[in-house]
Amino acid sequence: MYDVAVLGAGPGGYVAALRAALRGAKVCIIEEKYLGGTCLNVGCIPTKAMLHGSEIYHNMHNASEFGITSKKSDFDDSVFMKRVSKVVAGLTGGVGFLLKKRGVDVVDGRGKLTAKDTIEVTTKDGTQEIKAKSIIIATGSKPAKPGFLPWDSDRLMTTDEATTARNLPKSVLILGGGVIGCEFATVYSELGIETTLVEMLDNLVANVDGEISKAVEKSLKKRKVDVKTSTKLLTIEAGKDSATAKLEDGSEVTVEKVLVAIGRTPNIEGIGLEELGIKTENGIIVVDEQCKTNVDGIYAIGDAAEVIQYAHLASKMGMVAADNATGNAASDDRTIVPSGIYTHPEAASVGLSEPQAKEKCPNVKISKFPYSASGIAQAYGETDGMVKLMADPEHGEILGAVIIGPHATDTIQEIALAMKNELTVEEISQTIHPHPTFIEAVAEAAEGWEGLPVHTL
Repeated sequence: MYDVAVLGAGPGGYVAALRAALRGAKVCIIEEKYLGGTCLNVGCIPTKAMLHGSEIYHNMHNASEFGITSKKSDFDDSVFMKRVSKVVAGLTGGVGFLLKKRGVDVVDGRGKLTAKDTIEVTTKDGTQEIKAKSIIIATGSKPAKPGFLPWDSDRLMTTDEATTARNLPKSVLILGGGVIGCEFATVYSELGIETTLVEMLDNLVANVDGEISKAVEKSLKKRKVDVKTSTKLLTIEAGKDSATAKLEDGSEVTVEKVLVAIGRTPNIEGIGLEELGIKTENGIIVVDEQCKTNVDGIYAIGDAAEVIQYAHLASKMGMVAADNATGNAASDDRTIVPSGIYTHPEAASVGLSEPQAKEKCPNVKISKFPYSASGIAQAYGETDGMVKLMADPEHGEILGAVIIGPHATDTIQEIALAMKNELTVEEISQTIHPHPTFIEAVAEAAEGWEGLPVHTL
């Protein structure tokens, strides 16, 4: 009998297992495919490795203003993707090492809950039962695959295949203009790959602040991506060496590969939820601030239990669930969750978007500091960006923030920390920030919010 059994070894599951072990619990973790889950193997990490590589290549071809010229720059896509695989392998190996050192038993197989304290695991050698006082469901999500598309063809791929391919396509159509689609469009276009991006909605990354949506679209068009918003895909005809997409506007696009990036679906089917009466709603498991389900002793975390599909949120939920499962009270209301889009320029946000902030606080006060007025941004030649702060004018309570520019996702953390600890805009402005840095733009925006801008009019 284990104290804690974790079903799924993604960034939520393996963190939960390590946390529970640190709390002195006897722990096992069950994983069907690979340690580290989607994020480490076919998601966050490989895509960021690809994005960094494409940024280096892109900057090489746009460095003349720095006095740097290159007569010839070769690009070997097989070496490019081999490095991505090497990065992934190193990190997944690290997860395995940590689990072993912390005494966590790893069970390879597919698990299904058969009782509130039992998981039946199907392995290559048969089935076995895992008994545990507490169970944490961390089964993650998988790429959505619309049934009308020809998935029997190798012309189609999801992010799983795109991040593990040995070679890159010579031309690509990306279906879906969300975060994932826009990041891949950045990679492919910066590497000189002919890229078309099709999005049914009116805007790219439509679920974020409008400033980000505009910046991302501008960036992609600058990189010669053929952006088609308000455009519906009708069919894809897959051939031996190409695929042709027919669009609702009557146009057709023929490419070597089609990347379907229209979102992800939680992995909660066939794991015993119905049999145990575990409540679900809108396709995810219902949990409270302690990550508890409606069944005593069973917790759920990450993409299986949250509509916000971020690895860092899954990890935090994993810690909360593990603490509660080992008798250490913990909770998180999951309202302050920073998010990032690793396009170039990068974009990040936390809290409410501008329309949401105005709805909550009609007299919300907004301050923007443009990177065109930032010393470090000028030095880097990265002036397409800004910091936007939104706060309640009565108390200075920060309602939300947007940052667009280099290291945006790193920089947003100062504002997330301030919001989590109920710091005000004034307290940010009164804090000395290092110069020259991108993060000092946060202080500049705060000073502007107070009506005391130094470097802007």
